Amino acid sequence: MNMTKQVLKRLSLIIAGFIGMILIAIITIAVTFFYNPTIFINPKNLDYALKKTSVLKSWSWKSAAINHQWIAWNKRRFYGGFEDLCLVYDNPDVFVDTCLEKVSWNVELNWTKESGFKYEIYEPLVVESTKLKITPKDNPEETPPPDIMSYWKMLWSPIVPDMSVHFAKIEILKKEHPLTFDLKLKKDPSNLDAEALGFNLHATKDKITLTAPKKVLLPYDLKTNNPLYFDEIKIEATIGETDIPVVGTAKLASATLKLNSKISRASLKEDLSKPKFLRQVILNTSASMEIEKLKSTVAKLVRPPFNVLPAPINAMEGSLKLIITTDNVQDNNSVLLKVRSELDMKGPKQELKMALNSEIPFKVNDKSIGAVTIGLELQKVNLLLPQMSRTRLPPQLKPDSRFKNSVKVVHENLNEKKIPPKVKKAPAKKVEVSMRLQALGENALHINTNLLDEVLKLNFDLEIADGQIVKGYIQTLPFRTTVFKRKLIIQSVRFVFNAPLEPEIIARIQFDLPEYLITLDLEGPLSKPRQAFSSIPALPVDDIYAVILFGRPLEGLDPDDKSAARNTNQILSQGILSLAVLYYFAGSPVESLGYNPNSNVLSAQIGLGSKNSLRVGGSGNGLNSAGIRRSLGKGWYIDSSVQKATTTNGTSTGDYGVLLERIISY
Repeated sequence: MNMTKQVLKRLSLIIAGFIGMILIAIITIAVTFFYNPTIFINPKNLDYALKKTSVLKSWSWKSAAINHQWIAWNKRRFYGGFEDLCLVYDNPDVFVDTCLEKVSWNVELNWTKESGFKYEIYEPLVVESTKLKITPKDNPEETPPPDIMSYWKMLWSPIVPDMSVHFAKIEILKKEHPLTFDLKLKKDPSNLDAEALGFNLHATKDKITLTAPKKVLLPYDLKTNNPLYFDEIKIEATIGETDIPVVGTAKLASATLKLNSKISRASLKEDLSKPKFLRQVILNTSASMEIEKLKSTVAKLVRPPFNVLPAPINAMEGSLKLIITTDNVQDNNSVLLKVRSELDMKGPKQELKMALNSEIPFKVNDKSIGAVTIGLELQKVNLLLPQMSRTRLPPQLKPDSRFKNSVKVVHENLNEKKIPPKVKKAPAKKVEVSMRLQALGENALHINTNLLDEVLKLNFDLEIADGQIVKGYIQTLPFRTTVFKRKLIIQSVRFVFNAPLEPEIIARIQFDLPEYLITLDLEGPLSKPRQAFSSIPALPVDDIYAVILFGRPLEGLDPDDKSAARNTNQILSQGILSLAVLYYFAGSPVESLGYNPNSNVLSAQIGLGSKNSLRVGGSGNGLNSAGIRRSLGKGWYIDSSVQKATTTNGTSTGDYGVLLERIISY
């Protein structure tokens, strides 16, 4: 037992002595380094160390000096530098070849027991160079992502000296788009400033500001008279404890752009090229663009003939806003992009205020988009239609020839391109688009036209898929108008869509006559709706038709007018005469209506004054007739007529005649 204790004591003494020797050696080296560091760090030893470590492929210098000055027992001043220091560095990721004409430093190192080592810089670390060539390599091996925040903290560490760096020429030799630029960099304990490619970077420990006074060319051709440039670019990033909020602003011609984003500091430790990081950045990003004067901006920038906005916007001036936000979805590889466009245009007699909302699923792994949903919201639209004649058909709407022709030119250019026979282009994936169009409220959509006495107010809510209306409605708000000299009150006309069924109509129309208020209710399929007449005071159906045609019931009409009213009821019930034609006749002095079921001929006789009348007739088999009848007095009439018929072989025959007749009343 005693022997064991003695062995342990001796072993303990040996270990303690060995540790003591190591500590003495470390202290001796540290003190020697502090009081005379050139023993270890000098050009000769540096050259030897570089040969042993093989960090650099080659190196050389014209002259080198690594000196120190004793100021006090705890203060030393280190100074020195290199001239024409040339280095070649090579690793699997990059090849660097540089020559530094000047490298110098001048710093004082101070040690105290209370605060440890401190330094005072007399001159910053100076680096001047006119040659720096960087050749990136294609490295198939995955390398761990850099810890950006660790580099950022290290940059502001006390051991990193102040510096002044000037590279007169930096060449980045890439396979595509080689880049050449100058770099200036200055750093002190609280600020970092850098200049390159016209960009200016100012940074502190808590904030980074990047500005670009030099204009940056827009990478897309938007058919403008002159190339478009981004101007007044400014990006500000605040270094927070957990997140880094980023705000970017810029101008593009007369458009103001703004971007807001937020990057998690923890995510910077991951691979920044992976979809996971891209998805997180997109989810925390929003952007906006505003053009204050859209019409004048388009007229100034865009090439003719596209520098004129399409009607009716071309008669207005106003602003366009574009707002982009994002939303999360269940799919971890997708992000929902929400795009809102706000158009606010005004003119002397027109106004257009609307919003277009789009939802676009974006897949970050393959940069593709899913089914797009578009919603159009009319907030306040007041349109003025061109003058139209009541006696002619309204003008036909035609697509803008500029866009039609441009599409044609694109197709022609594509046909002219010669594609190698072996190369087959994959068909573009069709993007599904669904739309919802809305105009709700009293002021949503107003249409002014000379055909109506009041403003036409419309509401609608429509769902569109594959270019067709699948569900929704279009409805008029109440208004008054005059049709063929008769007053109408349109209480409501509602068209209901529910594909694949035929659209339906639900309408209430009132005839505002001097002594009667007649109401027509329509309901059912648009091709053949059910109709129901009612009146105040209440009248039979024949009397209602008589009031519509002649303004008074049957008992107040002469025998010919009574016959016309009864025939009208019969024709309407058979579906031969439409309500629109009936109301056209109501605006004229109708004397009689007739229908021959054997020949399917519909005829009408309309008064042309106190002694003349016009009689017209027609059918679907090509038979047409017209005649003028004039009263000669005392029951005598002269009747001139023409009748035209089309035979089965396509030839036409005509009969003309004049008839003198006398009608004797009994």
